[in-house]
Amino acid sequence: MPTPKLFAQCPDFPSTVPMADLPVLSLSKIGEHDGGEEKRLFDACREYGFFLLDLKASQSGDNLLRDAEHMFDLTAATLGLEESELSTYAYNPPRDLLGYKCAGKLRTDDGKLDAMKMYMLGQDDIIGNIPPRNNPDTIETRRKECQEFFRHAHAVVAVILAALDRQLDLQPGTLERLSPLDKLSDTSLRLLLSHPQSIVDENRISLGGHTDIGTVTLLFHVAGGLQILPAGSENVHGNWRYIRPEPGCALVNIGDTLVEWTGGLLRSSLHRVVTAPGAQASVPRQSLAYLIRPDRNASMRRLEGSALIPRLKEGEQEETRSVSEWATWRAQQIMNGELKPQTRGGNPIQA
Repeated sequence: MPTPKLFAQCPDFPSTVPMADLPVLSLSKIGEHDGGEEKRLFDACREYGFFLLDLKASQSGDNLLRDAEHMFDLTAATLGLEESELSTYAYNPPRDLLGYKCAGKLRTDDGKLDAMKMYMLGQDDIIGNIPPRNNPDTIETRRKECQEFFRHAHAVVAVILAALDRQLDLQPGTLERLSPLDKLSDTSLRLLLSHPQSIVDENRISLGGHTDIGTVTLLFHVAGGLQILPAGSENVHGNWRYIRPEPGCALVNIGDTLVEWTGGLLRSSLHRVVTAPGAQASVPRQSLAYLIRPDRNASMRRLEGSALIPRLKEGEQEETRSVSEWATWRAQQIMNGELKPQTRGGNPIQA
């Protein structure tokens, strides 16, 4: 959630809706290896799979907040282009997930069509790991700003991953080495926009329930609408809980890859986007999602060297696929209806 400047442009989040009680953790304290804050981080990654990260009082955090403001401006400029122009940059799933997705392309939990427009920027394209892709001028004229966002966001995530290394008793640098900036990956930044409705439907699902397939996601949003389904709760409307955006904070969630690598110790929670609550439903809802995906050639094999990460049980098969192969398989399972999105992980630590 970016700076107060953007929050001042949005009505207040109502206090009357059911909200998730997520911990707020300090990037500054985590970066200083504060043992208590790192323990809270580990607990949040296991219990909720989500936490709020306070970026203030940290140079890297302040850099990212500034970048996020720039990316919100970029979102408005890009997704405000005419549909005829945006359609020339349309994404082509499942082969190519980068580019523009118009609203109404995906089915939501209730069988209706989604209401979310998005433009997906690839890290490899923006950082320069591959020859430049063709993007709208709104993006190409701000390519340097986009590069700064990716670099600063990666630096913040590196602090989180280093803390998880210590909490999981892994060798320093284990997790960050699996998701480097200079290796080919499917890491991306999603610029997201949903327009206000002429007739407000508070139950309308803008983006259906899902978990993130990657390592870690950083989300920036000002208007509400993001909801999480608490672990163990039945997937019915009344059980979903709103996440309240907070100025100066990013929302962090754990992805399915980390669940696999840690043998189910960490949690990847089901979440979705619905109509922003209260007066916020009257304004466009913009958000940024930075989705970290590992090096495509990295292994999905369970991490070794930690006494906390459980070993394979008798009869369990070791995962031998690469990140790219595994992600393709998972995406195909979901598209074929063979895998229902659900909260995963959060298993107890074995004695």
